[in-house]
Amino acid sequence: MIPIRSILDRLRLLVAGVVTAAGMAGGAEIRELQAKATTEDFTPVTVTTKGIVTWADPALGKYFQIQDEHGGMRVEFTGPTGPKVKDLVEVQGTLERGPYAPVISAATFTVTGTGELPRAENASGGGLLNGEYNGLLVDIHGFVRSAEIVPPNIFVAVLSSGSARVTIRISNPGDLDPKERIAHQVFLRGVAVPVRARSSLRQLVDVEVHGVSKEDFYSRGPEPADPWAKPVMSLHEAFQYRPAVSRSDRIRVRGQVVCHRNGFVFLNDGNSGIAVRGVGSDKLKAGDEVEAVGFPDLEDFLPVLSDAVFEPLPAERPRVKPKPMSIESLQGGLQHAAYVTARGRLLDRLQTPSKEGGGLLVLALNTPRGVFTAELEGDGVGIPNLEEGATLDVSGICQVSVDGVGNPTSFKILVPDPARVNVVEKASFFTVKRLLVMLSLVLGVLVAVILFAYLTSRRNLRLAAEMRERNAVTAERSRLARDLHDTLEQGLTGIHLRLHSIGPEEADASPETREHLQAVDSLVRQCHSEMRQSIWNLRSVALEKFDLAEALERAAKSLTLGSNIRVDAKQSSASGRLPALIEDNLLRIGQEAITNAVKHAKPSVITIDLHVSAKRAILSVADDGCGIRQEAVPGRFGLTGMQERAQRIGGTLRVESNAQGGTTVEVEVPLQNGHENPST
Repeated sequence: MIPIRSILDRLRLLVAGVVTAAGMAGGAEIRELQAKATTEDFTPVTVTTKGIVTWADPALGKYFQIQDEHGGMRVEFTGPTGPKVKDLVEVQGTLERGPYAPVISAATFTVTGTGELPRAENASGGGLLNGEYNGLLVDIHGFVRSAEIVPPNIFVAVLSSGSARVTIRISNPGDLDPKERIAHQVFLRGVAVPVRARSSLRQLVDVEVHGVSKEDFYSRGPEPADPWAKPVMSLHEAFQYRPAVSRSDRIRVRGQVVCHRNGFVFLNDGNSGIAVRGVGSDKLKAGDEVEAVGFPDLEDFLPVLSDAVFEPLPAERPRVKPKPMSIESLQGGLQHAAYVTARGRLLDRLQTPSKEGGGLLVLALNTPRGVFTAELEGDGVGIPNLEEGATLDVSGICQVSVDGVGNPTSFKILVPDPARVNVVEKASFFTVKRLLVMLSLVLGVLVAVILFAYLTSRRNLRLAAEMRERNAVTAERSRLARDLHDTLEQGLTGIHLRLHSIGPEEADASPETREHLQAVDSLVRQCHSEMRQSIWNLRSVALEKFDLAEALERAAKSLTLGSNIRVDAKQSSASGRLPALIEDNLLRIGQEAITNAVKHAKPSVITIDLHVSAKRAILSVADDGCGIRQEAVPGRFGLTGMQERAQRIGGTLRVESNAQGGTTVEVEVPLQNGHENPST
């Protein structure tokens, strides 16, 4: 029932509103300015308007609220003092959009008189929160959920009005006692003021109703009974039906604190649990025994004891224990705020920030009925064997999630501390993570093998191409060598023999002719020697058919053919044939040594000695000729070429004179690993 006083006040204000509107005629309408400030191409502009001051409090800042017959607006002034409530003012200032609603800033004003306040709109909590009454004088009523005095001297209370919670502020509250007003049904006349908006979006977030003084506030009376005198209600019955219950009725409950999370404290009495929100809940610790008095509410279709006041109790019992629950019963939504234990296999773990600050460990657990999550503050470092694939028992508060019509859709477990996570069965070695790591390693090895095979195949292809090219070059060189040997060299040999067939008699040739024939013979010998050297450089025909010792013997006999020089070849070998590169270079060195002996030393015997062991090969070519002077060794008889060939195969060349006369050319080559020579 609305008091007679309130009805008379409204009639009086209705009449006064007509007079006030007439007194303000002629000024720019506030609604027109508001519309102007919301155009897309708006820029701040200087404006002039008139209205009556509906709210002002010098202690809170240099601004006031004005209203005309169409709307209300905030004015921020620059003068030393502001106007008073009910003053008629003419305002000039800069029109700006403001965080949510337009405002006039940097304003100056002139008081033109006084008047009566306009009629207050009867506002609901929902209408206030959607901006319907912004800047207007309103009447609002509701039940006080919480109240306090804040500096400098403002009475602040939270009203449950309709389906919304609205904050009211009253300047100059006088002797209003916040504690005595809790659960009262109250009425307030004040101005609806937006106090928070979403940044540049200019979307309304929160609204307050500001009253001027205690005279704007009316209390219908205290709650029917002292809630602390009521019997303690079990948590199971707290939200069940009770006849003749009003919105101002608070209930008294008792329980043990299990944990805090997201602004709620969860109590449990050993059988049931409840979510409680109230001032001072952050000071409670897990395990504390408390009594709480609060308002039973629904938030998102779930029960919450709101605006509670707590009273600590002595600890009279051990810590409550969680109840093991099946996943089916938890999914049914009947265990909201209960202290339970649930089992699942760990699928994944995720570290995220929490609303209270710090880290929040989220565990995803798999069950035959689906997946649920468990949230634990911290990083879970103290939990042994916590890895994907392990079977866990998690104990904590069951928090149910519902859809838009209140049907349960899922749940999660709010774990108080790491000790409430128990590893029932360790993860198998072949966890998903390990299998992925092993698969990655196998794939890496396969990629490496494929890459190695690819590179090896390319190298083999290159080597095969080089071998084909080398074989082709070798075949061509062999062909050229055979052709030269079978044609030109044989012809030169024939010419040489024909020249030697000319006898010493003068009848065979005159002295002048004989002199010319000797010159021709010398030239043929030189051409023959150079041709033989070219054939040797093109291809070692002997090495294709004989081993190294036999090839050297045949080369020596070819050079001494038709002379009195005897060739003596010896060989001792502990293994198979030498590598082709070593054989070829040793053959060239031996040929050069034999050629030098035949040309220059005039020997009677040339001795060729080849000794091959597992570690070295030694070739020695010795003659019994006239010997060689040591100072003439460098640069003579092709010794430079022999020295270069010996170095090419990593060998050492020695040229020495024999004690009995003659010269010995010896080359020693080290061998490695089955006659593989490291030199190139």
